[in-house]
Amino acid sequence: MHKSDEIKVIVLDSGVDIEEIENVKIVRIKSDNYNLLIFKDYMPLIGEINGSIIVEGDITKKYENIRGFYSISRNIFHLIISEKGIEE
Repeated sequence: MHKSDEIKVIVLDSGVDIEEIENVKIVRIKSDNYNLLIFKDYMPLIGEINGSIIVEGDITKKYENIRGFYSISRNIFHLIISEKGIEE
């Protein structure tokens, strides 16, 4: 279990690259039908993304025009990117 005061983000990109980002304050999700703002202690959630995700913390990372899946549980956000460069 992750014990930081912030969110930890784990990104799996097309089954090849794994990236971990720590000390994340906010995860912004903008998909076709909804917008979400995820903070620390957010309820467990699983969903599909067709749009963009911005990870804000010590560094800011943008994942734009992606298709994939995400989940958050126990302050660990998982993102699985299945396709990049899609048309929105």
